[in-house]
Amino acid sequence: MEWEKRPSREEPVAETRTFSDDRGRRWTGTVMSGQYPHGEENAEVVFVCEDQPAERHRIAKLGRGAAEADNAFRRLKDDEVLDLFRNSREI
Repeated sequence: MEWEKRPSREEPVAETRTFSDDRGRRWTGTVMSGQYPHGEENAEVVFVCEDQPAERHRIAKLGRGAAEADNAFRRLKDDEVLDLFRNSREI
C-alpha cells in the first residue's frame, strides 16, 4: 500500500475558539477529524472547560469535512458557536 501526504494547503489548521457558556464557565472549542469511520469527511468540535478541568468534554458535529471545517468554524459568529456548544453532547 502506498501512502501519499496531502499538500500542506489541504492540512487542517485545528481552529480554536474560546467562549463563555450560560453559567459563565470558559470553554475552548477545537476542530478535529471525526472519531468514527470516514472521520475526515465528518469533522467535529471538541469543547474543553478551562475553569473546571473535571467538567466532561463535549463534542459537536460540524457536518463537513476537516479541510472545510476550520474555515467554517472560524466564520461562525459568537452566538452560533454558543448554539453549537448547546447542541453538543458529553463524551
